[in-house]
Amino acid sequence: MNFKDVISKRRSVNFFDPNRELDLKLFEDIINEAVLAPSAFNLQPWEIIAVRSTEAKEKLFTACNQPKIKEASMTLILVGDTFGYGRDNPMWNIKIDLGLKEEKVGQLINMCETVLYPTEVKRNAMAVRDVSLLAMSIMLCAKDHGVDTHPMIGFNEDKVKELFNIDEDKTVVMLLSIGYFDETKTLNPRERRLNFNEICTVI
Repeated sequence: MNFKDVISKRRSVNFFDPNRELDLKLFEDIINEAVLAPSAFNLQPWEIIAVRSTEAKEKLFTACNQPKIKEASMTLILVGDTFGYGRDNPMWNIKIDLGLKEEKVGQLINMCETVLYPTEVKRNAMAVRDVSLLAMSIMLCAKDHGVDTHPMIGFNEDKVKELFNIDEDKTVVMLLSIGYFDETKTLNPRERRLNFNEICTVI
């Protein structure tokens, strides 16, 4: 599928075929492609919890009451680490292996702590930005493989954290159902998008 087709055919589908499973190898391929998404300092402060079993779906359903949780092959809990710039992030060691000095790592971490993300609000914004880039990448990569998705922000974050043992320093950015559209249903027509002249100012 060419990129224009991927962009134009990606839809947030409300109805998934509950009888059609997403192959785990294909899911792995989608994620391995999607993680090429950008992130600040390439620190990739994200985690994915793939809710696939019936038991796990029932748990997640109680936190958002969305039927697609049960119908889709799986739903991804996309988690951002608000302290993802910390020294325990393995990406720092990868950077050192590539030639970055330990002293420079310390300087970058200090800049994150004191300049870029000194407050909870800024740390949370960092995690949301980076994970949202990953989420869009997952949706596009999925569509390229003929797989459908639907992002969701309507859920009880505290309950999701409790049910799936997610640390308090992390934020659940969104849920993303993934699977195959139920062909017996009809999608609403795509709503008009604001165009260049409506959203862009060239100065």
